[in-house]
Amino acid sequence: MKKIFIILLIISFVSCSDGGDDSSNNGGNSNNEVVNLYFSEYAEGSSNNKYVEIYNASSTSVDLSNYLIKGTNNGTAWGDNGERELSLTGTLASNSVYIISTDAADQSILNKADLSLPYESPVHYNGNDAIGIFGKDSSGSFTVVLDVIGVESSDPGPAGWNVAGVSGATKDHTLVRKASVNKGNTNWENSAGTSSSDSEWEVKDIDDWTSLGSR
Repeated sequence: MKKIFIILLIISFVSCSDGGDDSSNNGGNSNNEVVNLYFSEYAEGSSNNKYVEIYNASSTSVDLSNYLIKGTNNGTAWGDNGERELSLTGTLASNSVYIISTDAADQSILNKADLSLPYESPVHYNGNDAIGIFGKDSSGSFTVVLDVIGVESSDPGPAGWNVAGVSGATKDHTLVRKASVNKGNTNWENSAGTSSSDSEWEVKDIDDWTSLGSR
């Protein structure tokens, strides 16, 4: 009986050690906010039918005030001297999307948009303008690049950037992030790829918004 009692004590001790507090590994809110917001859809369509869909892939909701959207304008630096910067507010739930469009987009887009913006804004792009998601650094400045479409201080010309082997895909197309992608990519060349197999994106026809809001 004494031997059995000792064995039970050993088993109990091992179990308690293995099941200790693992809160340091649970990807707390601050970590999730840095790594898990990314563009899941982008549209540069006819007229002002332009929007981006942002996805929260983390397991917790995030405070959107910790994020900034920055755009470029014909090869300018991020934010275009403040003309294309957007501070976000509110909360984005886990596994949910936040949609930003122009305020003159088609009504079907506006019906799903969380925020619709007048000119000038980061979503008033024309295929050759980049857009990115930025998070706060340790000092509270928005310097942490989380995801980009296009390249800062670069103008590919009116045709836009190629994506998945499709010429000028950032203009007159909708881009949908592949389901296999679960985080942002700060290297646009790698994200865009050179073919349908190595790109992180599927290229849809102009004004194809069938998957908007359904990430």
